[in-house]
Formats: sequence, structure tokens, C-alpha cells
Amino acid sequence: MPHPSFTAAWFAASCAVPVLFLTAAEQSEKPKCDPSGVCTVAAEKPVATGAKQMWASSRIFTDAPPLEVGKWLTDKPEMNGKFIVIEFWRTWCGACKRATPFLNQLQAKHGNELVVIGITGESEEAIKAYKGPKQAYFLALDLPQTHQTNTGTQEPKAAGKTAANEPDQATGPSAARPGQGRYEAAFDVWGWPHVIILDPQFRTIVWEGFPDLKGHELTEAKVEKMLAIGRASKEETKNKK
Repeated sequence: MPHPSFTAAWFAASCAVPVLFLTAAEQSEKPKCDPSGVCTVAAEKPVATGAKQMWASSRIFTDAPPLEVGKWLTDKPEMNGKFIVIEFWRTWCGACKRATPFLNQLQAKHGNELVVIGITGESEEAIKAYKGPKQAYFLALDLPQTHQTNTGTQEPKAAGKTAANEPDQATGPSAARPGQGRYEAAFDVWGWPHVIILDPQFRTIVWEGFPDLKGHELTEAKVEKMLAIGRASKEETKNKK
């Protein structure tokens, strides 16, 4: 359930963005590779009509499930009193690689107020073999789904092109998506990277989506506004004591 006090503060300080929930097309996989050679599993999808397009189930302004991971690949971060920026990603995901510098910047600049965590259900061996941009934030392996048999890396071989302002995508139910762990499946993610931001007090989801979606990008200005709202909420709570 959303928390009225935080939600009211959020709407008062920022514009609410309508969210369009789009389910994955139930069709055969269509592997594609972008110009850099990064391969993805693409899916046909409707064209966005102005509303914010999603490649996951929308959970905006609801409480996130407790963050439980299978294994921390870095030190476990201190999360108490901080915003949590969670990136669901894949080693083969070109759009994830393009998002890494911005997430590095957030962690470096605002590390005293937020923590960035990258989560994937891929194998630890796949992460160790990853040759993409260095992720200067915290990394964890997702808990495996008990009914999922394939949690490794999928690297399609057919050539094609992935749009720079769209996530890398997959088709089919959550259990059939390679690398889909238990926490990611709770959000029904089928496009990567998918980012959610949780507020410090209630762990309410205050931002969600593909961070490079044209017209709905996750920007430094938006993050700073969230931090300002968090500071004001913390100060209000302090003054009431």
C-alpha cells in the first residue's frame, strides 16, 4: 500500500507521469544485435502514444517487496536512511552498458543519500566474465526462482539492430526468461535495464522504468528533486518528535 504522507509530498513537488503497462508479446524470440555487436532478444511491441511506456509491471507509489538477494558480489551497502536505486540488468544487454556511466555518477555524487544496486539472476561466472563498463556501484545476484531451470546468459546469434532509446527485451512468461531471478520476477521485467527507486522511509517506489526512454529519461535533475523531497520529509518527521 502506498503511504499517503510521502505520496502527497511527492505529487506536490513533482508532476505525476501516467504509466502505460504493456505486457510482453507471446511470440517466438527474434534475436537481434546492435551495431556494437551486443545481442539481445527482441519482441514486437506497440508504439508509445505519449504515456510512459513500460517493459515491466508498474508498481509506482506502492511499497516494494523486501530486498532479498542470493549473494552480494560487492560489500553489502548501508541502506538505512537512503534512497535505493535498483537496476535490473544483464551482461549481454547493450542498453545496460550505456546506462552504467550515469549510475556510476549517481553513486559517486550522492552516495551519502542514495545507494545504487545492480541485480541480475545470471550466474556468478557470467558476471565475472563480463567485459562491459566497470560498475562503480553495488552488485548482487538475485535469488533463483524455484521453477526456473535456465539462469545463465543467453546470447542470440542473428544480426539486427536495437534502438538506442529502447531497452533490450525478451518474450514469454517470467519463468522462461534467462537470468530472471525471484526479485526481478516480482516486477515482471522483460526489458533491460529496468530501474526502480525506493524512498528511504517507507521503501515506496517513487520512480520506475527504462532510464533512457525518450521524454521520460531518469536525469540528474529528477534525482536531485527526489533527494530534496526526502530531506524535507525527514526534517518534517524530526520536527514532529
